Amino acid sequence: MMCSNKFYINDELYYTIKRIKNRIIYIPCDELKAKQRFFLNAIKWLYPYKADTLNSAKIHSGKKWILKMDIKDFYNSVPSYEIQRVITSVCDRIKRYDNTISYLALVTVNGKLPIGAPTSPHIANACFRQTDRKIMSLNSAFGVDYTRYVDDLTFSSYSKETLRIIEKKVEEILNLNGYKINSKKTEYISDNKQQNILGLVVNNYRVRLPKDFKRKIRAMLHNYAVNQCNSTLKSTKFLTWDIQREQQLSGYIAYIKHVDIIFYKRLKNYAENLERKYFTVIPFFK
Repeated sequence: MMCSNKFYINDELYYTIKRIKNRIIYIPCDELKAKQRFFLNAIKWLYPYKADTLNSAKIHSGKKWILKMDIKDFYNSVPSYEIQRVITSVCDRIKRYDNTISYLALVTVNGKLPIGAPTSPHIANACFRQTDRKIMSLNSAFGVDYTRYVDDLTFSSYSKETLRIIEKKVEEILNLNGYKINSKKTEYISDNKQQNILGLVVNNYRVRLPKDFKRKIRAMLHNYAVNQCNSTLKSTKFLTWDIQREQQLSGYIAYIKHVDIIFYKRLKNYAENLERKYFTVIPFFK
């Protein structure tokens, strides 16, 4: 039930609707989010799925050609019968046979997976499992490496001609299963250009962070050190640091440690030099 900028499931549970560019985001209220997270644990148990950007990127490192494809409007494209199949199987496994309809109402909006609900990514992955197997079987037959991160499909090979065949056959598989390719985002990248997969560069058999991202993090660290320094070096051109911005930088550094340990060590040394220069403490490496 629509009401202003809210979508109500019942008198107590609702989504707040936000529009960001061309997307409609459904933000569940705290009570609805708690119920969704409870059911999410059961979905993860029955349909385990773990996507790791580093491992996904490693598979394609050092390849001559990379093909990137994108599924158009992924969550809204998941067939309703597939969603019902997944929800029913979960309810059967957790002995909630009579709750299928009520759980469907908790995780869908008008029969579709809402962007913003914590359950949507995992349900979408569970529904896509059979399609994934068909794509993996195809790529295995052609000797092509394949990974998927939500709606981003990546293929790599030493032959561009092989990837062109894969592109057409993958599009056929997706069409038969209710999905469409966003052709505007289809991209072929040779190894004489920067091959960027999920924000990581994979040229020359090594996975690393792009230079512009590294510069951004160094600038953030320098800005943080200056702002923490009780000296005349403070300037209005520097950003104001609050808890949210500190958490963002801390999250970046944890991510860097996971995906690019060489740059992490250099960044740590850089932070130690900043501490000595500005007589402050940078706590993100502790």
